[in-house]
Amino acid sequence: MHLTEENRAWWTLAGACGGLFLLMLDSTVITLALPDIERDVGASASEVQWVVNAYLLVMAALVVTTGRLGDIFGRRRVYLIGLAAFGVGSVVAATADSPALLIAGRVIQGAGGAPVIGLSLALVTSVFSPERQAMAVGVWTAVSSVALGIGPLIGGALVEVDWRLIFWINIPLIATGIAITLFAAPESRDESSDPRIDWGGLVTLGLGLGAVVFAFVESDRWGFGDPAFLGLLAAGLLLLGCFALIERRVREPIVDFALFRNGPYFGATAAAFALVGAYWSVIFFQPQYLQEVLGYSAVTAGVLILPLTLPMIVISPFAGRLIARFGARVLMGTGILLALAGVIVQTRLAADSAYGELFAGLLLFGIALGCVYAPMSSAAMAAMPANKAGIAAGVLAMNRLLSGAVSLAITGAIFQSLQHDELDAGASRDAAFSYGLANSFWFIVALLAVGAVLTWVFVRSPGEPAPPRHEHPHRFHL
Repeated sequence: MHLTEENRAWWTLAGACGGLFLLMLDSTVITLALPDIERDVGASASEVQWVVNAYLLVMAALVVTTGRLGDIFGRRRVYLIGLAAFGVGSVVAATADSPALLIAGRVIQGAGGAPVIGLSLALVTSVFSPERQAMAVGVWTAVSSVALGIGPLIGGALVEVDWRLIFWINIPLIATGIAITLFAAPESRDESSDPRIDWGGLVTLGLGLGAVVFAFVESDRWGFGDPAFLGLLAAGLLLLGCFALIERRVREPIVDFALFRNGPYFGATAAAFALVGAYWSVIFFQPQYLQEVLGYSAVTAGVLILPLTLPMIVISPFAGRLIARFGARVLMGTGILLALAGVIVQTRLAADSAYGELFAGLLLFGIALGCVYAPMSSAAMAAMPANKAGIAAGVLAMNRLLSGAVSLAITGAIFQSLQHDELDAGASRDAAFSYGLANSFWFIVALLAVGAVLTWVFVRSPGEPAPPRHEHPHRFHL
């Protein structure tokens, strides 16, 4: 079948959006299944956290490097390898009969998801003319919002039948995405790209992040003052310090730290880190609260969590007009403050709370996602010169994934410590869970408060004067 250039572009957009839809759907579907997974495979609280954290960590560590591999060896080729790997991971997770095997499946999914999230947009922009790219990117972004919005509904319905279906459903979607991409998407690469890969940075980043997150996830078993916790945390931080040193010396770094000397870019990445980190903690714990404490079924919990995700679908199409009217700083700053208010509401939850209290907190946070999620990418990329757009977009994507892993690890460590203290004091399981959840969310409050300050100080709309920047080459805002 012969394809016109226009048809090829639209089919390529469909294939790329299919991969993105799969990843965004997975991020919300999995959280509805966690109580069933915990019971079915005998997972501990820390192992349940690893089901989410392993996926986020691997994807965060690999997203920039797989983007570089796509530039060197062909974006379509690496994208297809990613989709296939995600399928393999889905099969491993769907057939897992132990926590270790399930986590292994999620690691493979994370490795496959990295090139999908890193290259899907590159496939789209390579086939659309410059004057039509904004429209194509708008469709691509809308697909992301829709997947996040409807994920809880789909997840709840599938879990009600069998939690393994949340992984099996990926297979036909992946097969369709591979077929469309093979059929329509042309191969593209950056012929001028330096073929060297920053292996030293990749190893120190992956091991450093893994050590820090592992220390916090296992802190309930060890204790915050235990030498194992302190030693692993110190080793992780040392490795991350080595990563920073390596990145200053390589020609093609995973993270170009000089990007953060650009005030608007720094402000947008700070907002992203705070909001997305908070989102992952909320979407991880609240479905469990709805099912384990308030007693709702998985499908009902999927409906009741929708105030967190649906506002993004409603607000995102108007993001451009809202930025034009109010400016990126006002829109994003207001959004972060709404998220802050929503999490403060959630710190008041107890075992006997009515759903209406949670609804208010979720709705405020959901409106915040709609106000911030699309504008933060626009504000970050508008501040970058064209020759830095690729690395800037990759670092922004890595930042969002990394924030989820780190935030969830720290919130989870605080939650488990508080919950166990309450159980040891004789509290019921529901009361201990609610107390741990409500009080661990004060960490999220602090994270969002810092994010709000940095957003108001640094974020600017295009054309608005930027704050003074540091000119010293080794002095950064971070």
